[in-house]
Amino acid sequence: MHIHSAMTQPNQDQENGLGQHSNLYLRLQQSATIRANIQNISQLLNTGLTPEALDICVKLLEAGVHPQALAEVVTQIRREMAVIEADGQ
Repeated sequence: MHIHSAMTQPNQDQENGLGQHSNLYLRLQQSATIRANIQNISQLLNTGLTPEALDICVKLLEAGVHPQALAEVVTQIRREMAVIEADGQ
């Protein structure tokens, strides 16, 4: 499956009409407690995501990006960055 097509396909909730919720990303930005908890979970899972990167991921998920596709893209970018960094040394 091509990465772009996977990322633009609606997820199951959107297909069922459940994706019509009141802008969770806006609430996430407004709630320091929720953001701190999500960041703590991210750290426990050793994702290596910065708070800014995590916010971007949440925004992408809210926009309908498929979670598995997003995870695969983040993993692919990390692999490519490791190769670039190794070539630069």
